[in-house]
Amino acid sequence: MPSTTRTTRRGAFDREIENDAFVGRPMITVTRVIEENDVVVAEGRVQAARKDGGYLDAVFCDVFVMENARIKQLTSYLMEVKH
Repeated sequence: MPSTTRTTRRGAFDREIENDAFVGRPMITVTRVIEENDVVVAEGRVQAARKDGGYLDAVFCDVFVMENARIKQLTSYLMEVKH
């Protein structure tokens, strides 16, 4: 079963994505963006080098709920692609 993580503040979110198991900067490619009213959905791929010599290859889907041009809520789905 996939693991889930819930964060409620920006600092907690930043700590979740700044992971010591990786080196360098990840390559993030957005493949599709859909907007309707105050909801924006972004899909894409992320690749990152691991400190152990391997790499992460994953796809993501982020759902942003906006309010007054600011992110009110973010739901993010990430799934590693196994080769």
